[in-house]
Amino acid sequence: MAEEQFFQMFLEKIRESISRLKPIDLQDSFFRTAYLSKWNPFQESTPPNGAIVACDGSFGESSFSGGLVVIVARAIAHIYSVKQGSVTRVLEVDTKADYRLQGRAIFMKTLELRVLRNAIEKTLREYGEAFGVFDGSLYLTFLHHEDRLKRVSWIFEKYVEELTSLLRLAEKGVKIVGVSKDSDINYLRAKIIASVLAKLCGESNGLVIRGRSLKKLLKDFKDKYWDKLEESCLFLKELEQDFSDEGLYSELVTEPGFTTPLALAPHTIFLSGESKAKGWYDTNFRKRIERDSDLSGVLKRLDEYFSSTPIALTYWKPPGVSVVYRLDVPASLLGYRGECGNLSEDVFLEEEEYLSAMRNIVSMLNWMRQGPYVVYPLVQVDSIAKLDRNLYKTAYEPAIVEELRRRGFRVNPRKRKIRDLLLRGY
Repeated sequence: MAEEQFFQMFLEKIRESISRLKPIDLQDSFFRTAYLSKWNPFQESTPPNGAIVACDGSFGESSFSGGLVVIVARAIAHIYSVKQGSVTRVLEVDTKADYRLQGRAIFMKTLELRVLRNAIEKTLREYGEAFGVFDGSLYLTFLHHEDRLKRVSWIFEKYVEELTSLLRLAEKGVKIVGVSKDSDINYLRAKIIASVLAKLCGESNGLVIRGRSLKKLLKDFKDKYWDKLEESCLFLKELEQDFSDEGLYSELVTEPGFTTPLALAPHTIFLSGESKAKGWYDTNFRKRIERDSDLSGVLKRLDEYFSSTPIALTYWKPPGVSVVYRLDVPASLLGYRGECGNLSEDVFLEEEEYLSAMRNIVSMLNWMRQGPYVVYPLVQVDSIAKLDRNLYKTAYEPAIVEELRRRGFRVNPRKRKIRDLLLRGY
């Protein structure tokens, strides 16, 4: 009876909530021409030289009364010989136990990056060339809060170090690409819209406002240039909806290809209070952590990361696929040589040199498609890396409990877990 009441209340609320959203017809968008100007049709397919390295990972977690937490992460990389058809595995498991442990997701990502790097280095020794495919983003974003960074510095430093190591390999010509299955960012859309609005306002220096938040862009332009925007009503409603780059191009384009690569500036410069920063080294955030000796290791790793070339963002639509995928590509692979830390804004890499290099990378990704699987090597490692919840509860967690007790810890499950077990059976 209660469930029926809940469901009826749910139906009323969901209808009310969705009624407040108005779908945007992107085919009739004020910015449609600008969006499509960044699309590069392309569908060629070329096998990579050497071997393909695909990596993925997963993690499990056990929490006990008193704040004791144990993390278990595992990652696997497959090395596929393109000519021989053979597969070699590189796998690793890592664990961490502590009280009030934070940084769990970073812990798993660090392990994945380390396994990928080890597998690439092994591939280079054995095959001479490698094409590394990572499941996820290679662009560094993090919570810019000093206390939070101190709590996770034990793993954050290692995470940034591994990211930097991969960027250094890319600077030597090793192809490494991050592929995201789902992405909610709108960096590309914000860059395009800001450029269009700047032209409407008669600004000659390109961007008027630096930013990635569409709502903030709209507010800034309304505050400073609204009297110049005679056609404001044409795009006002569209800018109020924060749909992602991925959703935009999945709906807008029909032919295979990719968007013009966008070199991403440090995430830090887009934060509130950093509007005057000319790059990473000029940010207020860096100045603050430079004064904190507890964060000296974090600062060192961040400086190393930002001394590398930036990540270039692009969206890729493979042949025969209805949606686009986000790609993170080290800009050095496209021929870009500038340091990420010196960028004061996101920059389109529109020269033919960059586009040609991007076509080369996309052609190899097109070759990796097999049946319904867009990047088949990632599908294979994902199926193995996934740590099944039931397996974790029946095999991994009992081993954790046994070892803790053997070491003299009093191990009691958290009260919430006991309640769920008694009431729900899990």
